[in-house]
Amino acid sequence: MTVLNIAHRGGAALYPENTLAAFRYAVARGCGGAELDVQLSKDGEVVVYHDYRLKPEITRGPDGRFLARPTPRIKDMTLAELRAFDIGRCDPASEYARTHPDVRAVDGERIPTLAQVIAIARSASKPFHLFVELKTSFADRDLSADPRALADATVKVLGDYLDRTVFVGFDWPGLLRVKEIAPQAACWFTTLAASWFRDGVPPAEDDPPAEAALLMLRHWAASGTSPWAGGFDAVKHEGSIRRAIKAAGGQGWFPTLTDIDAATVAEARSLGLKLGAWTVDDPAQMKRLVALGLDAICTDRPDLLAKAMQGG
Repeated sequence: MTVLNIAHRGGAALYPENTLAAFRYAVARGCGGAELDVQLSKDGEVVVYHDYRLKPEITRGPDGRFLARPTPRIKDMTLAELRAFDIGRCDPASEYARTHPDVRAVDGERIPTLAQVIAIARSASKPFHLFVELKTSFADRDLSADPRALADATVKVLGDYLDRTVFVGFDWPGLLRVKEIAPQAACWFTTLAASWFRDGVPPAEDDPPAEAALLMLRHWAASGTSPWAGGFDAVKHEGSIRRAIKAAGGQGWFPTLTDIDAATVAEARSLGLKLGAWTVDDPAQMKRLVALGLDAICTDRPDLLAKAMQGG
């Protein structure tokens, strides 16, 4: 079985994230697809951007200067206003630049629309899958668009590209809406790290939130009132997040790499679920996950994943 090499945000360790330049790179190097984040602008356009607010570390204004916090929310700006910003390089003085040292600058890149990304995907010489994350905030509904509205708009833009699209997302109400309006669409439900919901301090590699947020997440999960679950909390399904996904009508499970081992893979497969992992940049982990027979691996370094898939 061939594992899909999915370029996270187009290959965010090599090209500016979520830019047309990054998606062109992913197509040119023969990736199996790309992951991207979509949100709604003030005027209802489906735009490709990760953070709920303009990210100062990668965003310059018309004067050429990197932005300073606080920055506006994506949902409060029109497409024309969003396109005034340059997202083609990262601020060299930022922590982001330190952790993304190999990103090449491509000045002049603008926040793209989903329609523009689809056009690039169509240019691929082989089927190019789009892993489309519906980017809405379950913790603060005021930060982003309504998940159902975003799902409606995204499905409409994708049109006949739905057969090469996998919807992903942490905020399951958006995925559930996709299943309502496009039952044929593939939805792989994204999950937070399992360690966040166990007793004790989660390991650093699982990037846990601040203690107050962690306690709230655990309360929601234990009480079966998780705002991200849309009623399909794991506690209602034998304590298994994979059984919850199956009950919700999901075709796949899309967890962080640390939650994938032989046991969780076996359960997912027994339920008929497809299986992907985010975000895998370490070659040793890539080889481990390839050996476990995943369907897709999402990575900032599709070049390294290609070598790992070839046994390099």
